[in-house]
Amino acid sequence: MEFTNQTTMLEQPTSMPDLDDEVIGPTMRCVLFQLDSEIYGVDVKRIKEVLRVSTIRPVPGTEAQVLGVINVRGVIVTILDLRRFFGIQPKEHDDLSRIIIFELSEDQMVGVLVDSVMEVKDIPEDKFDTITTGKESKRVDSRHIQAIAHYNDNVVILIDIDSMFGEIE
Repeated sequence: MEFTNQTTMLEQPTSMPDLDDEVIGPTMRCVLFQLDSEIYGVDVKRIKEVLRVSTIRPVPGTEAQVLGVINVRGVIVTILDLRRFFGIQPKEHDDLSRIIIFELSEDQMVGVLVDSVMEVKDIPEDKFDTITTGKESKRVDSRHIQAIAHYNDNVVILIDIDSMFGEIE
């Protein structure tokens, strides 16, 4: 994961309490972020960088979930409103809002606007429950959920990036 001068992971609006320092067994390192009151996670390996929100240039004729494009060091990146994508009431971005950039392939990146990025956490794999057909989060279509983690008295919805962006391509 690359961090630039625009990138921030240190300004955390909220934080999950730490587990005991000793985690036994395999873990998944996740970037945790918020949309509304829900906590979501994505595998840190899928993320190129996290940026503060800057000027997003609208693109006429695109779907409502497409906010527009930004220039990231000479590369034009499409930015999606993850709230709209998941059917959550949109809101204006604020100082805590961030854009998470995913590198889908060597020549394709996409960004998503989230309410805030919380932290990077190693979550024990045994805390994840896989989603079975027909079971859905109250907010997110189950085909975009890889798993649900019950971690430190929180529920973390692990997003399936391949499913989510396979639809957009």
